[in-house]
Amino acid sequence: MKKILTRTLGISAGLLLAASAWGHGHDAQAAAPAKTSATVKASDCWIRLIPAPAPSGGFFVAHNAGPADAVLTGAHSPDYGMVMLHETTQSDGMSKMSMVHQVAIPAGKDLAFKPGSYHLMLEKPRAGLKVGDSVRLDFTLANGEGFSATCEVKSPKAMQGMGGHDMPAHPKH
Repeated sequence: MKKILTRTLGISAGLLLAASAWGHGHDAQAAAPAKTSATVKASDCWIRLIPAPAPSGGFFVAHNAGPADAVLTGAHSPDYGMVMLHETTQSDGMSKMSMVHQVAIPAGKDLAFKPGSYHLMLEKPRAGLKVGDSVRLDFTLANGEGFSATCEVKSPKAMQGMGGHDMPAHPKH
């Protein structure tokens, strides 16, 4: 009996840890921040809508007007079941995407979340989401504050430039 109880407790603890790590503030049910940040904002937010089950990409510019670095720790949206922070890196001519748990936004600077760099991965879109819709994203900072952005849903072919203009997905050479 003791062996079964110990094994059950071990499995339960493992599941609890896994659920805690999985949740890490990235799903749509995450709690809203206690206070809106006075120094960190987002602009030029857009989402490249990819047909499910593939994840869509989210892009924006984070502005930190504060005197100290701000640390972005997560994002969520009522229009997506899961939102994760990701980074694309290059190594030996290969592109690799990885989930990151936090991203520092330098004091007094902007940080672009763009294709081929930091970006959001959005999974489990709400039914009926389509190009032209607007989506709200809520961001969480390590200090407990947060900020929100309204993002335009764009075509899978969109590759918006940092000046706010669309560029073709595959530029002609």
